[in-house]
Amino acid sequence: MIGTRRLAVLFTAPLAVALLALLIYPLLSTIVLAFRSPEGAFGIDNFIATFTQAGFLQVVGNTAVFTLASTFLSLALGFSMAYAMDYVEAGRRWLVSIFMLPLAIMPVVSGLTFGMMLNPALGVVNQTLMQLGIVGPGWATDTRTALLTVILIDVWQWTPFCFVIMHAGFRSLSSEQREAARVDGAGPLQELFLVSIPMLRNILIVTAVFRFMDAFKAFDTIYIVTQGGPGRATETLIIRAFMEGFRFYKPHSMAVIGIVLLVVTMVSARFVGRLLDQRGLQT
Repeated sequence: MIGTRRLAVLFTAPLAVALLALLIYPLLSTIVLAFRSPEGAFGIDNFIATFTQAGFLQVVGNTAVFTLASTFLSLALGFSMAYAMDYVEAGRRWLVSIFMLPLAIMPVVSGLTFGMMLNPALGVVNQTLMQLGIVGPGWATDTRTALLTVILIDVWQWTPFCFVIMHAGFRSLSSEQREAARVDGAGPLQELFLVSIPMLRNILIVTAVFRFMDAFKAFDTIYIVTQGGPGRATETLIIRAFMEGFRFYKPHSMAVIGIVLLVVTMVSARFVGRLLDQRGLQT
């Protein structure tokens, strides 16, 4: 007679082995590829060669600007929408469903759609501006506006993610404490900053970290709209990794950038884990 524990191990072992094979082997292969030079020697030569490539600092800067700007704008807009929705009674479910629509659209589809809409010559946006007597910008084809364009598209796509989480957080707040603050004479802003935000701190942290990690590894929208161009105006680390591996056939450089992305993601996850652990949300 097989015991319950052995039976559980028997059922889960195949899945565990499959997951380890799918996760551990590619990770080890990437690490070996990053530290082994094309000549077969192990060291940090690949890291030095990748970090000293022309334009690499600009790529790092693009990644930082895109990640931080997209994260901040998504959080700010999502929080504002969730706070405003907390005061809506009639039609709340319909409005929440409408606000969530961008999440139901694949990034590739939204990238293609915005690419056509923002086409400088034939796009509906510039055509509308022309009717108003305004000369539209080049959007994704102009080095001055390309990064801002992909940031705004990414914000449109993922603001509903922040909104849904924060809306659920607002709905879970204790109404007694908020009512007590209003009875004590607190205005809307005082109630928001002194009562609601401290109670939502953990939710804000989790949402910010998840949004940060998602923006940091954003690929679909940038590649579909600009492919990292014009020039290197919108080239981020993950776009550079793709180009190095599949366009320039430099797998060692792609592996190095993959290690950098992995380290940043792990540090972010560890950061939020420690914060939540300090607040007693983990066992």
